[in-house]
Amino acid sequence: MRNSFRFRTISFRYNPLNILHYLAAAFQLWCQPGNCEIYTNPYGIVGARSTFEKCYDPETNVMSEGVWTGSETDVTVPDGFIQPQICTAEQYSQCEVDTQCTLLISPGCSCYVSSSIHPYQACEGKDCNFSGCTGNECGGYVGVCSPGFNGTGNTCMLEETNDIGNTTAPVPTPAPSSAALASVSIMICIISISSAINYIA
Repeated sequence: MRNSFRFRTISFRYNPLNILHYLAAAFQLWCQPGNCEIYTNPYGIVGARSTFEKCYDPETNVMSEGVWTGSETDVTVPDGFIQPQICTAEQYSQCEVDTQCTLLISPGCSCYVSSSIHPYQACEGKDCNFSGCTGNECGGYVGVCSPGFNGTGNTCMLEETNDIGNTTAPVPTPAPSSAALASVSIMICIISISSAINYIA
């Protein structure tokens, strides 16, 4: 999907991981022993916490998906898994300066940012299909090194270059929310009832 929608929001110029913990405390990430928790968001999108919060092993430099539990799941935590602490800057940091955050294009023709310290490749090998991509998908975007918060590492983020009031913002590509879908359903229901009343009358 192309990054065709550019929503302007306030840019939290630090790692938002701590904020997410407060907003969705009902869900808990579990990782293997020795792992800590990191935040990564190469496409600058919005979505579930599991999309951005990952397990990371500082000893092996390996990032992995964790196991999520919460009030809306019936997942059983594997034996030995732990509730990880957030990684410190010494354990994991994607950048120190903006030049360590490089813009790249994915096979789906979306722009994303990759850290030179902890690189992210959307696709590797001969099976990657870039047909339809113009090469200009990253026009109007810039990769920035967003400072960490309270001892956490810095994060490479995707931001707009267009300036509104001297404020730039991350570039989200949000999916329709459940609230928006509910509003559409209500509107369809109201229209249907109204049409039925007019027909009977």
